[in-house]
Amino acid sequence: MAGSVRQALIGDADEIGRVHYLAHIETYSGKFPDGVIESFPASARTRMWNQIIAAESGTVWVAILDGQIVGFACTGPSRDEPPVRTLEVGAIYLLAAHHGSGRGQLLLDAALGGRGASLWVLADNPRAHAFYARNGFSPDGAEKIDEDFGGVRDIRMVR
Repeated sequence: MAGSVRQALIGDADEIGRVHYLAHIETYSGKFPDGVIESFPASARTRMWNQIIAAESGTVWVAILDGQIVGFACTGPSRDEPPVRTLEVGAIYLLAAHHGSGRGQLLLDAALGGRGASLWVLADNPRAHAFYARNGFSPDGAEKIDEDFGGVRDIRMVR
């Protein structure tokens, strides 16, 4: 497996926004209501990632292959109240062409090392559930409806 993982730089926000948008299309088309993904275009995601990286409100890692970002992961303080872990995986996305390449594992390892964390994942995402389970995460019974993405159901997993 060629490529590398490194901490994101402010100049990476445009590519992270693009990957975030494309990965949402690849992962969630047919699972989110029509128009939800398109209502959060790559340009808006780029602005969001610019703010996150600049504010250092989380740690963002990128997977790079042939000079291009093909995936990313972000961790930060838990947003749950009360927190079940102090650290939360806020996002981890890899373009579908790179699923099974080991790059998602490299991203998770860089972002967490061996630390415990929590994360929220779409209830209807068996591929992600299997990935997280292989990495020691298990559902803790908490679930929520994500209104930002059309009322889909998310479950919490904890390691």
